Amino acid sequence: MSNKIKKTNIRAIFLYLVMCGLAVVIVMKILFIQTLQPQISKINTPSFVPLSAARGNIFSDNGSLLAISMPLYNVYLDLSVIEDKIFVKESSSLAFGLSNLFKDKSSNEYLKFLKSNRNSKYLKLKNKVTYNQLKELKGLPILKLDKNKGGLIAEKRANRENPFGILAKRTIGLLRNSNPIGLERAYNKTLSGLDGLQLKQKIGKNLYRDEDSDLNLSPQIGCDIVSTINIDMQDVAHQALSSALVKHDADWGTVILMEVQTGHLKVVSNLKKNKDGSFDENYNHAIAKHSEPGSTFKLASILAGLEDSFFQLTDSIDTEDGTHKFSDKIMRDSKKGGYGKITLGQAFVKSSNVAISKVVNKYYKDEPQLFIDRIYKMGLCTPLDIELPYPNSLLIKKPGTKQWNSVTLPWMSIGYSLRLTPLHMLTFYNAIANQGVMVKPLFTTSVTNGGRVISKNNIEIINPAICSKSSIDKILPFLIKVVDQGTAKSIKNTNYKIAGKTSTTLLDYGLSEINTENGEENIKKYQASFIGFFPADKPKYSCIVLVNNPKKNGFYGGDVAAPIFKEISDKVFASDISLHQSIDNEIEKESLPFVSNGFSNDLHNVLEKLNIPFNAQQSQWSVADKKNNQINLRLRNINNDLDRNKIPSLYGMIISDAVFLLENAGLQVTFKGKGKIKYQSLEKGKEFDLGMKINLIAS
Repeated sequence: MSNKIKKTNIRAIFLYLVMCGLAVVIVMKILFIQTLQPQISKINTPSFVPLSAARGNIFSDNGSLLAISMPLYNVYLDLSVIEDKIFVKESSSLAFGLSNLFKDKSSNEYLKFLKSNRNSKYLKLKNKVTYNQLKELKGLPILKLDKNKGGLIAEKRANRENPFGILAKRTIGLLRNSNPIGLERAYNKTLSGLDGLQLKQKIGKNLYRDEDSDLNLSPQIGCDIVSTINIDMQDVAHQALSSALVKHDADWGTVILMEVQTGHLKVVSNLKKNKDGSFDENYNHAIAKHSEPGSTFKLASILAGLEDSFFQLTDSIDTEDGTHKFSDKIMRDSKKGGYGKITLGQAFVKSSNVAISKVVNKYYKDEPQLFIDRIYKMGLCTPLDIELPYPNSLLIKKPGTKQWNSVTLPWMSIGYSLRLTPLHMLTFYNAIANQGVMVKPLFTTSVTNGGRVISKNNIEIINPAICSKSSIDKILPFLIKVVDQGTAKSIKNTNYKIAGKTSTTLLDYGLSEINTENGEENIKKYQASFIGFFPADKPKYSCIVLVNNPKKNGFYGGDVAAPIFKEISDKVFASDISLHQSIDNEIEKESLPFVSNGFSNDLHNVLEKLNIPFNAQQSQWSVADKKNNQINLRLRNINNDLDRNKIPSLYGMIISDAVFLLENAGLQVTFKGKGKIKYQSLEKGKEFDLGMKINLIAS
């Protein structure tokens, strides 16, 4: 081989090796960029970032905010971007401002903190900073510069606020990663809205720039929820319940107040004692606590027998010496020595365990399923399909099973050997108040968006007749007598009638099947409750109060729970004008109130609310006078005059109404005094131009 050919081959081999080496370097560089330094490939690649939608609000029945999204911020500092001369000159002033704003460190401590982290690029300053605090931060020395010179970095974080604190806390709920609760959970999808998308370009650590794109989507704010909760009634119930829990040293308590005809839950209060002695809403006992209802269940037992025509409330029952033995267990009355021979109606009022259990056992012992069927028909053992999720732990023992024995029926007749929630029991009593119509308990009335109603939650009838009206008519007087003469007579009042039933339940008395002959005196835990409705003659509200394990100042339902009921019902009755007696329609002319001339709708509303008889012509503005024992609202053509640029007669009008009308018509108004207009400087019928002045005097 010639030297020339040999040299050519060497060059070719060398060139080949160089190209291979170059290829290997390129491949390695690609792999390095893609796998070892992903940020290099991403820093210049725009990507879509989700934009969280603002969460909708939850309102009370009168528009008060119960839950609202109030943004908080986590604040960081990039001290590396601050010029040395600015840092030296302004750091002391910044430290003073931070100390004055957050009040958690002294100025010297903040100055030391800033200097020791002089070169930090992502220094955490403060978490959960409010919007107002952030505004103040942006006005402090150094930080008031743009972020490329001042180094302020604020990251928004989601935050949900409950303006009324723990009032109805478990009903309003919490939205959290694990075990969300309440309306926040039930209506999460509705409240959440729709997230958006924004194309962003990463230009540095934690720094992004928005980019234009046809695929960018603006987030859609969530809808609002209007609840049935009345915050004023809720506050009254909260105060009454918390005071009672302290007085009786109880473990926990719950109150539910429902509108009889609508099923709207106006109050749902749950309080439990913490280790430090304070109370909090940390469990929804109202809908989730299943326990033996005790004597309040006697109403269902009586109604079952009335419906099956087994007995009447006038029947006589012998309570013996206050005890009666069923198989190996002894049933006892709270009154030692018993009540002797009494009617069934009296037994209900006095809450005699012996009487109720004897009569139910007598007629249903051979056909216990008939009794159970009646209980089911009254809706007491069927789960409630309510908006809020709750554990379904209802328990009612069934004949023919291992749970059923010879004493189950008599114990069940007085509210043992079964488990129900407070809301179940209230729904049953509410149906009695509603003439047998059982309505579904409702927590919300509507969903709105921007003030526009999207959907309504209409009244829903669960059962049009849980029993006959004749049975209700028979038992209602005795529900009233419980308060007037019986176990709840301490809450009797002369302003309005209350119907209801007390209960003093030995906890797990029936379920554990303790032999009361040997063990009753050792049982110390009680549950006091009262369920009722008011006013008894025309019920508008039903309410249940339940207090668990009261240890001081009594433990009976009439001593512990009933007074809480009365405190709530008194304040609700006083504040609800629809519950007050109407003014006599035959009221004499001399006793009719004086009514000023004014805006017709306002006059109509006031007169209707007070039940004052009136006759009105269709008009926006009215002149009022008294005639034929009623208020007459006559037509007043003020707007017609103003539309024709003519001054109307203003005499007798309230000064605020007149000023509103005249200024809207373009007149300049000056006035003295308050009340009704006695003088106007421009006479009726005078033509006016825009900007013309008119003087009014009122007294």
